[in-house]
Formats: sequence, C-alpha cells, structure tokens
Amino acid sequence: MYPSSLTPTRSREVSADQAGDLLRALRSVPDPRRDGGRRHPMAYVLGVLVMSFTCAGFGSFAASAQWAAAASARLLLTLGAAPDPLTGAVVAPSEATLRRIATRMDNEAFEAVLAAWTARLVSAEKDGPRLAVAIDGKAVRGARVGDLAAPHLLSAATHHTPVVLAQREIPGKTNEIPMVTTLLDDLRTAGHDPSRMVFTLDALHTQHATARLLHGADAGYVMTVKGNQPGLLAAVQAQVSAANQAPVRARSRGHARTAERLIQVAPATGIDFPGAARIFRIVRYTGGLDGQRVRKEVVYGITNLTTDQASDSQLAALIRGHWSIGNSIHYVRDVTFGEDASRVRTGNAPAVLAAIRNIATTALRLSGAGNIAAARRAATLDPTAAIQLFSRSRNQDKSSL
Repeated sequence: MYPSSLTPTRSREVSADQAGDLLRALRSVPDPRRDGGRRHPMAYVLGVLVMSFTCAGFGSFAASAQWAAAASARLLLTLGAAPDPLTGAVVAPSEATLRRIATRMDNEAFEAVLAAWTARLVSAEKDGPRLAVAIDGKAVRGARVGDLAAPHLLSAATHHTPVVLAQREIPGKTNEIPMVTTLLDDLRTAGHDPSRMVFTLDALHTQHATARLLHGADAGYVMTVKGNQPGLLAAVQAQVSAANQAPVRARSRGHARTAERLIQVAPATGIDFPGAARIFRIVRYTGGLDGQRVRKEVVYGITNLTTDQASDSQLAALIRGHWSIGNSIHYVRDVTFGEDASRVRTGNAPAVLAAIRNIATTALRLSGAGNIAAARRAATLDPTAAIQLFSRSRNQDKSSL
C-alpha cells in the first residue's frame, strides 16, 4: 500500500489512521460556517451526501435530504450525527443545509481527503511495476450558466479498475495543460509515487513542458500526436513509415462490432521531444459482426517507455485503456449518476458533487462491483452494508453490490 499521510491546503492533517476510514477522514475538511449555530457536524453532512449518492435514486440535494430523513437513527449516528444534548434526538440535515455547505465548502481540501482515502486502496501491483493512469478532462455540462463555459474538471484515473485517483477544477482563466503539474502534486500528496506510474494523455497534452515534467519525475508517458503539434506529427509520420516495421495485430469482438488494431513501433531517434524513446502508429479498423470493415482510424503517438519497459502490444493496450476512460468514468457520471441532467451550478457545488460521484464509484468498483447501476440499486436496498465500504471496518467482499 502507498503511504497515506496528507496535509491538504487550508485543512488539518489527515492521519494514516483517518485516511483508512473515509467517514473519519471527512472531519479534516474545513467547515465554511461560522463557529456558532452548527447543528450538524461538517463530516456528518458530507457523509450523508456520499452515502445517499451511492444509493440509486438519491443523486441530488433534495433526494439526499429525503434519504437522510428516512434513514434510521443508528445509521445517521454511524455517519457522524450529533444527538440533541437535551432530548437525544438524531436529526437529518435539510436540503438547504446540504446545498449551502456544498456550495461554500473548500472543494480542493475535500478532493485531497478523497484522494488520500483512494490511495490506501489502490496498489501499483495490479499493472505490474507501473500503474497505468489516464489524465483526461471533463466538462460538467449541466452547470453551464448563460454564455459562460461549464465548469471543467481534470482527472487522473486508473486503467485496470477505472477509479479517479485525483481531480482538480480548472480555473476559468486557464486550461487543462498547466493543471497537469498541480494534479501530479496532488497525487504525490495523496501518497502515490509518480515513478511507479505511466501516464496516458490525449493530443492536447502532447507538449514539451508536460513531457519534461513527467520524464523528470521518472514517470512513464504515452502521448497521442495530432495536428496541434504539426512539426512533431510530420516527423513521427515520416520516421514510422521509413522504419517499415512489421505491425503487431490484435483483434476483438463484442458490443455488436469487430475491431482489428495494427501497431507499428520505431525508435524515436532524432525526434526533438523530452525523454522520447519510441514513436508508434496504430491503425484501427472497425466493422460489424460479419467482419466487414466500415471505419478506419489512424493514431500516432510518442512515449518515453523503452522496449524493456513496455512491449509493442503493451503500448497498444495503454492507448486502448486511455480511450476506455470515456465509458468507464465519464459515461458513469453522466448517465448512471445523471450528472448531465443536474442543474446545480452555484459556487463550488458542481465540483463537490462530481467528487462525490467519483468516490461512490470508487468504493463500489474496488469492492468488486462490475455494474455500477446495479451496485447502487443494491446499496439502496441495504444501506447498512453499503456504509461499510467507507468505514475502517468495511468488508471488501461485497459481492451483493
């Protein structure tokens, strides 16, 4: 396991003991409310949001308040409720309280806590010596206000069991490219070692500065090369063609289609790009179950991984793993959790709710759930079992979820 010490910005330190128990770790998220008049502890409010979003049908502020109102006193106490000192009554937070806290809270400190907890559960051994991580951005489209751009989030997500390791909201006056540095720092703070990772990135991030950053951290990178770097693209195309290496073929069949991929790899000799060791071309044919090709796609790329670190077939798998993040992470948030349908757009609430959707998916996936929608329905039927996914005493074998 990775170390789990964490000192998030503007929040108290999360100890290793706390990081192993999300419900305890949430106590370190700063409370945006004034000291007086706090009826519900901050961690309790966040625990209600996390647990309700894990259950199918309760993915909004109003639904979360309804879920809490119907929950037993024992369940709410487990989430951190503070009984009334006079009557002992356990009260559920209202929709207004849930919304107000999510809107005003420090979403970066919240993300840091979630990243530390996730780091305790993710091990690099699942991908051999290096953990494959995709860096990719996603807009929260439902949170768009007027002509302003929708909030945009940059995430680092694993390939093997797709979960988000860290996420950052991109400030309105910048873009994804400079935020890779911040995301790498977040991964280190959470306890990850970049030198034990290989990062896959799309063409937007195929930049000298990004390659220099990752290569300097002893991390692997696999980047797509497209027209935003015309000189690099021309050099890669010419060198792969001149090498004329025999392609490695891979075929797959499923989801009512067939696919064939051919990858040709060549040394990056003379290519002016930080750390470049090899370049490659992937030709992908897709068609119907009859095997008839109907579409062809050609992708060029560059990597600092040597032949000893990744074979040609492993390079192709890394690219394919990066493409799968759209279905494994983005689709789940948009469709299964209804992120696109949500019209929450005030303050930090869109980023906070996106983080909650991520951590609910993480808990379910790492417990062995193959179908997130089905797992959320199971959590709705048995929230007492589901809460163990986030507690120190959780049973990792949750086959029912």
